Amino acid sequence: MILPLLATAWFLGFAAIATWDAPWWMAGAWCAMLLPAGAYRWGRRGLVITAVAALFALAGGARYAGWENRDVPDLAAFLGQQVELSGTVSGDPDPGLTTVRYHLDVDTVSSGNAVSAASGSVLITVHQYAELLPGDRIRVAGKLETPLNFDPDFDYRAYLARQDIVGTLLFPRVTPTGGHGAPLGRLTTRARLAMERSLQGALPEPEASLGAGIGFGRDQNLPPELEQDFRDAGLAHIVAVSGTNVALMAAIAFLVFVRLVGRYWAIVPASLVVAVYICLAGFQASVVRAGIMAGVYMLGLALGRPQSALAALAAAAVAMTALQPAAAANAGFQLSFAATAGLIAFGPWIRWLLTMVLSRLRASDFVPGAVVQVTALTLSATLATLPISMATFGRISLAGPFANVVVEPAVVVAMPLALATAVAGLAWEPAGWALGLIAFYPLTFINWVAETAAGVPGAAIDTARPSGEAVFIAYAAMAAIGFLAHRRFVPASSNVPSRQRERLARRAALAAAGGALAVAVIPISILPLGGPGTLTVHFLDVGQGDAILVTTPGGHRLLIDSGPSGIGLARELGEVLPHWERAVDGILLTHPQEDHGAAFPALFDRFQVAVSESTGKPGNSAAMRLFASKAPHPRVVRAGDHWAMDGVTFDVLWPPAGYVPRNVNDTSIVLRVSYGAVIFLLTGDLEAPAQRELVAREALHADVLKVPHHGSKTSALEFFEAVSPRVAVISAGARNRFGHPAAVTLAALKDARILRTDCDGRTAIETDGRNLTVTTERHDTAGRCAPP
Repeated sequence: MILPLLATAWFLGFAAIATWDAPWWMAGAWCAMLLPAGAYRWGRRGLVITAVAALFALAGGARYAGWENRDVPDLAAFLGQQVELSGTVSGDPDPGLTTVRYHLDVDTVSSGNAVSAASGSVLITVHQYAELLPGDRIRVAGKLETPLNFDPDFDYRAYLARQDIVGTLLFPRVTPTGGHGAPLGRLTTRARLAMERSLQGALPEPEASLGAGIGFGRDQNLPPELEQDFRDAGLAHIVAVSGTNVALMAAIAFLVFVRLVGRYWAIVPASLVVAVYICLAGFQASVVRAGIMAGVYMLGLALGRPQSALAALAAAAVAMTALQPAAAANAGFQLSFAATAGLIAFGPWIRWLLTMVLSRLRASDFVPGAVVQVTALTLSATLATLPISMATFGRISLAGPFANVVVEPAVVVAMPLALATAVAGLAWEPAGWALGLIAFYPLTFINWVAETAAGVPGAAIDTARPSGEAVFIAYAAMAAIGFLAHRRFVPASSNVPSRQRERLARRAALAAAGGALAVAVIPISILPLGGPGTLTVHFLDVGQGDAILVTTPGGHRLLIDSGPSGIGLARELGEVLPHWERAVDGILLTHPQEDHGAAFPALFDRFQVAVSESTGKPGNSAAMRLFASKAPHPRVVRAGDHWAMDGVTFDVLWPPAGYVPRNVNDTSIVLRVSYGAVIFLLTGDLEAPAQRELVAREALHADVLKVPHHGSKTSALEFFEAVSPRVAVISAGARNRFGHPAAVTLAALKDARILRTDCDGRTAIETDGRNLTVTTERHDTAGRCAPP
């Protein structure tokens, strides 16, 4: 227990400064005051231990004070100015909906005609298809902005300052300058991104993002609402790699190699597997901590010495914060450290207590030991992290203990399956797809548990945020209780459940899980085979843009436009396509603008596309140039083109050959989709001049109209009169800055049933050739629509 005591003294040096702004030597002085008590209680040995603890407290205080009082980076002097910065990319790309952010460590800055050396880092936000790696040397030009605090409960600016990030640049001009550094970082980032792309080609969203998060820490593409569900359900630790992942990898390696080389020599390959996994996970704090603990444990095995988990945790925590004091201020590190300490100190006692309760209730023979173990670990981790969670988030999950008991067995299955799917897909895409069929089920089950648990009233509650002093007192009390609990052996239980009954309970649980899986396979995987038997048109909710998926009765699919966001489109397709479907029969780009086609390059990476149709007109943006270079089997279409699938006919009405438009919107492909007596008219962004010409050329009546140009005021009244739709669908982003849809457009369509993706969400219209059935994602739209 000496090492945990010294680690406590080390962090006392940190806490004194962080909590009370005390001088760096204060914690050492506090420990020195205990020298007489140590000598009185344990003699000379106690005196030596207390003296060493005082030195650790002094060292901890000095290390943290040195980091906290470091000079403000030189770059801060240039905030608010137009600058040109040269530096090195560090860290993984951080994707958003239509952007990606990179961390740039700056070494020179130019402002005006002056060039000078500089210290500090910036966050640069660039287009979603920008590809940079750690070590890339680049030059960026733009306005250096002060980071904004969008959430009043979270000081984002201070969070960035702890990482020496002094500012942000939004869409700067980026120029590679040659040269690369950080070879290990580049290699591991390439591996993570390649594995993430492999999962995206094998699994739908959000399962692909969850698998990447569970497997190797790339969880940035999870939808924000699902992330919130995981937090409210007490499952946030599931979506990021942690000590559990390291332990599972070590256990799998041991199980494999013990049979091959024996228990002693299995330590070597198991250690290598853990080291490789830490690199693959990007050296995240929780993984590094677990890796150091695993290394200490395996070293003890090799030397034949007893291992103490608490001592290994103490060594890992001191080593990490000595090298990088900023880790101590990171909530992720704090939660990981506290949870692990709670598991070690309180876990065995809580399990004993649960066993006693079950025995009193005469239920111990019917509850598998694994359930008791998971419950005990969940409760101990929840208890140990409670003060940090309250102080950091002001919210705690009451559903966590129950949700974790249900979901942990699925995580044990999902993590290796996700990794196997990613690796297999890199080797041979069909193999990844086949494994993805299996991995989909535990991953979607985890998502379902998170959403269900978070939806229970009172699953999570808001709390007051305790002061730093209150958190310190809480952990001081926990440390004292944990010290006593860890030193005492847990009493042996006299009520051990019979192995036969526990085996029966385990088999019953497995049978129930297997039965539920078998029942789930029918609606999820089998019934969608062969197509819906009707024409189904999905107007996808992709924000401020268009994306329409047409599915014929036999299951052929045409995607018309894609919207602006690759991940946004993938999430929508994940909701409407069968999970095993990784192919699209065709795509059609109505006209080359980002809100209609920027997601297509990302689609080509996730799905096999048989044919790509467009007007052939080039676009000016990076996404449109990428579309032109990546589109498989391109084909130009124009007015008069016609094709049919499964009794559904497709007629291109616009633009005519040789048409010279006034603007790019008037080049939009207008497609008529007919099935039986029902007609859909899909119009892109066609505006009034072209609409009037089209009215003069064609009979345009349709049952369903995709309203042109997101319902803006650029449409002609006679166009709406000519179409006279029963249903009018408007694709627009919620509270978009353009004010779409316009009031004049809504008034012109007053005789139709108006559906809006900004209000109603994703909309499906199904027809058997005679009748229309409309289904919307949202049933209560109150407060969702901004006034036009």
